[in-house]
Amino acid sequence: MFGSDGSELILHFVTQCNARLTQVLEEEQKLVQLSQAEKRKTDQFLRDAVETRLRMLIPYIEHWPRALSILMLPHNIPASLSLLTSMVDEMWHYAGDQSTDFNWYTRRAVLAAIYNTTELVMTQDSSPDFEDTWRFLENRINDAMNMGHTANQVKSTGEALVQGLMGAAVTLKNLTGLNQRR
Repeated sequence: MFGSDGSELILHFVTQCNARLTQVLEEEQKLVQLSQAEKRKTDQFLRDAVETRLRMLIPYIEHWPRALSILMLPHNIPASLSLLTSMVDEMWHYAGDQSTDFNWYTRRAVLAAIYNTTELVMTQDSSPDFEDTWRFLENRINDAMNMGHTANQVKSTGEALVQGLMGAAVTLKNLTGLNQRR
């Protein structure tokens, strides 16, 4: 039924975990729509979604490093990547992301990286209830959110700088008489 390397079993497990996560996120969204639960900020929502998904690995955590190595075999990478991108897309969908520009790709790539690195940390974590893993996750989510705010600030500063330089150029032209109609 399953291949000799166990990859089909692992891929099936990941598929089932992703389906359970989608079900959890869907139920939560319904509660928010019915005003029976409060909508969380995006960073908290994503943090909780990643933690929920990673907690599904706990019963198998001792074997998960081997499972990850099997998923990284060349013949398994397309399926593994497809499952990862689908999971991350679901998380962003239920977080309310409606971007249609380059941010759509950036957000998903960043969240996939956060998920993968946190998953690796989790495989090495010996703290009670994976406290170190959840702290790592919290810090990475905060870093990603701060990175987004910083990028917006840099963009705004750059735009203001360009406008300032354009204004200075017009002023200089006016002072030197180069801005006169002839």
